[in-house]
Amino acid sequence: MKFGTFPFSGEIYLVGYLVSLALSFGLTFYLIKTIRGINFLTFLLNRFPILAGKSVSPFGGVPVVLSFLITLWLLLFLGMVDARNVNLFTTLTLGVGLMFLLGIYDDITNCPAKLKLFVQIIIACILYYSGFQIERIGNMIDLGPFSILLTVLWIVGITNAINLIDGMDGLAPGIIFFSCLTLTFVYLERDIVEASFLAVVLAGSTLGFFFFNLPPAKIILGDTGSLPLGLLVSLITLLPLNQGHTDEIYYLIPVITLLIPITDTVFAFSRRILKGISPFTKDANHFHHRLEKLGLTPGKAISILFVIGFYFDLTAMVPVFQINLIPNFIPKYFIFIIVSVAILIYILQKAEKKQSHE
Repeated sequence: MKFGTFPFSGEIYLVGYLVSLALSFGLTFYLIKTIRGINFLTFLLNRFPILAGKSVSPFGGVPVVLSFLITLWLLLFLGMVDARNVNLFTTLTLGVGLMFLLGIYDDITNCPAKLKLFVQIIIACILYYSGFQIERIGNMIDLGPFSILLTVLWIVGITNAINLIDGMDGLAPGIIFFSCLTLTFVYLERDIVEASFLAVVLAGSTLGFFFFNLPPAKIILGDTGSLPLGLLVSLITLLPLNQGHTDEIYYLIPVITLLIPITDTVFAFSRRILKGISPFTKDANHFHHRLEKLGLTPGKAISILFVIGFYFDLTAMVPVFQINLIPNFIPKYFIFIIVSVAILIYILQKAEKKQSHE
C-alpha cells in the first residue's frame, strides 16, 4: 500500500503540536495523581508481584501514546487534516496498538525476551505488508527479496534501541524529542508533509511527558511506552520511503538522530554475545550506566548524552540544505561518524581506567 501525500497548512503543525503537548501533560499529571492515591487502580496494580510497592509507575507510556493517537484522529474528524490520511492513521494505530499491548504485558509479567522479540517480528511483518517497506537504497540498489529482512530489522532494531536506553530518567523521551525535531526540519525542507507532521505531534506528546520524567522521575515510560514510541520513530522514518523519497539522505538522517541508542544497542548486543549469553540479557553497562559509575548525577549524565546527540544532529543537517554535497558527502560522513564514536568511547574508557586506579 502506498500512502498518498496531501497538503498541510502551517497552522496544523502548530495545532497538532500544542494539542498533543497539552493532552500528554494533562494525562500524565492525572495518571500520577491517580496512582499515588488510594483507589481501585492502585489496588489492582499491587495485585501484580512485579509492581507491588513501586513508588514510580512504569505506565508512563499510556498518556504519551494516547495523546499522540487522540491528536491524529481528533484533527482528522474535525476536518483539519485531509480525510484521505485515514489509511495511514489506521495503519499507525494498528501497529502502535499491538506494540502498546505487548509493552503492557511485559511490564506486568516481565515476559521472556524471546517471546517479546517474536511478537515484535510479527508486528513488523504486518506493518511491512501494510506499506512500510525499505525497497531500495538510492537509485542504485534494489533490495528485492531482502526488502522484508531489512525492513523488519530496522523496525525491530529501532524499537529495541529506544527500549534499551530507557534505563535512566529522562533519557529515552529526550532522545525521541530531539530526534523528532531534527526529522521535522529535514522533512519540511524536502516538503515531506505527512512524516514531518507525525514527527511534530510525537514531539509534543513526548515533551508533555518529559517534564515529569526528569530526574528524579515521578513516572517512567516502561515497556508500555518505550516499545510503541520506538516503533513510531521507526515508522516515521520509513514513511518517506513509501512515498518515493529514496535518496541516501533519508537513510542517513534517521541513523544519526538515533545514533546514541543505535550505538548503545550494538555495543550491548556485541558485549553479551562475546560473553556467551543472550543478547537480550539485562546488564548495567549501557552508556548512561557507565557515566553514572563515573560519579555523574543522572541529570549530568543525560545532559552529556543530549549534547553529544545534538552535536551529531547538527552535523547531519549539512547535506540537508546542500543537496549537491550528498553523493560525495555520505561516505566521508560515515567515516567521520565512526571516528567520532571511537574517540568518544576512548575518552569514556580512559575516564573509567582513571577512576579504577584512584
